[in-house]
Amino acid sequence: MVRSTGALGAATMISRVLGLVREMVYASFMGQGLVASAFYYAFTVPNLFRRLLGEGALSAAFVPVFTEKLQREGKESAWRAANAVASALTVVLVGLTLVVVGALLGALAWAGPRENQRLVLRLTATMFPYMIFVCLAALAMGILNALRHFFVPAFSPVLLNIVLIGSVFWFCPRFGDTLETQVMGLALGVLLGGVVQLAYQMPQLWRVGWRPHWNLHWHDETVRQVSKLLAPGVIGVIAYQINVIVGRTLGFFVGDYVPAALNNADRLMELPQGVFGVSLATYMLPALAAIAARGAMDEFRAEIGRALRFLLVITVPATVGLVVLGEPIVRLLFERGRFTAESTAHCAYALQFSALGLTFFSATSILARAFYARKDTKTPMKIAVTSMVANIAFALCLMWPLREGGLALANSLSAAVNATALFVLLRRRIGSLHGRELASAAARIALAALVMAAACWAAHGWLAARLTPDTLPHNLALALVPVAVGVVVYFAAAFVLAGGELRAILRGRPTAG
Repeated sequence: MVRSTGALGAATMISRVLGLVREMVYASFMGQGLVASAFYYAFTVPNLFRRLLGEGALSAAFVPVFTEKLQREGKESAWRAANAVASALTVVLVGLTLVVVGALLGALAWAGPRENQRLVLRLTATMFPYMIFVCLAALAMGILNALRHFFVPAFSPVLLNIVLIGSVFWFCPRFGDTLETQVMGLALGVLLGGVVQLAYQMPQLWRVGWRPHWNLHWHDETVRQVSKLLAPGVIGVIAYQINVIVGRTLGFFVGDYVPAALNNADRLMELPQGVFGVSLATYMLPALAAIAARGAMDEFRAEIGRALRFLLVITVPATVGLVVLGEPIVRLLFERGRFTAESTAHCAYALQFSALGLTFFSATSILARAFYARKDTKTPMKIAVTSMVANIAFALCLMWPLREGGLALANSLSAAVNATALFVLLRRRIGSLHGRELASAAARIALAALVMAAACWAAHGWLAARLTPDTLPHNLALALVPVAVGVVVYFAAAFVLAGGELRAILRGRPTAG
């Protein structure tokens, strides 16, 4: 688990770091005003369908079926199944794109929308075809992961980020002199990035034995199985994405800056979440699917326990670090160009509340995949819908007193509801998940993280009394020195308080659940 997750984590770390560089470039280029909010809001729409038909619901439906084919019928049958799903998916994606882009262009032709609405429509129409390529890239990723090839598919977003960064300097200046016209260059970069992500994985697929073959049969057994599992998964992913869209939409009522502030806070959250949570969950789906296909439920439970302990050791201190050091980190990464000190304050405030959900978001990814591996996409869907309703209620209650912080906190609270419900129902389905041991480990890890928080706070306070945040060297010191102090203190405290979990992970042999 740790070795495979390490390969995934290394590729994801590069991608997330480049993602932060991308957001730094975006922040300098667009700031945190109306144009930035319009771009992030428009990108939410194709990103929604990417998660619906790509790496979210489709992976949950396809990987267990593909893995079962590999286990029981061999590679030849699995390749036929993959080509059947790819052919059907291509038809659906192209048809959906034609309908949506046609509707958006029709809305633009109508003189009704205001200029900011027209900007959102133009950006969405340009970026929407990205969904075709990134969904097929996600299908390729699922195939490679099922064959235990993790690094290449995890590295493909690196190329996307390179293209997106390059588009700011290459495409945007060619689209005009104003920010409203130049931002269209970013939309073109998103589309090109999707093409690159798909093309990069093709050689690896060819090496493992895949050969492209048009196999469009709607009554194919695999297509029917995947479609049956896909519908609940789609609803579950819709529920999650509605949370994102609701937060961004309500944010416009609080202030034009809020959607961009929430987006930038999410990007910082995605570094630890992607490197550890998503990487671990990506490994877990094919691993658990293979175990479930053998019917080895003791091993199934043990694998989940190992994953959750691994997750706690990493995400709990990451949460504390983002809460305590959010402002100097945001200032170091983003505060330049149109991203002002006021933008830093808003983003850091949202980040403090978003970080509270880090462990729950990551645990949800793992627990949901335990259901998917058993070909149960309905239970996570029902819980996701319940969490969506809870998120909307939390957001409406918290957005006015806490503004962007309230919307971020609502998302974190709904993640806690989701993770807790998944854990309870999974325990009822498969038996003990050693909840007391997990709770004990969580308490000891949290105590070590609190010791770390005190050290980070003291180190930052000492430096803040001596340095002013107006030069790059000072900002580097104010952010990175407390982080370094925190890492050393946490590992020292964790060896004392949670030595078993930490030593097992460092050895590459996590303790059994």
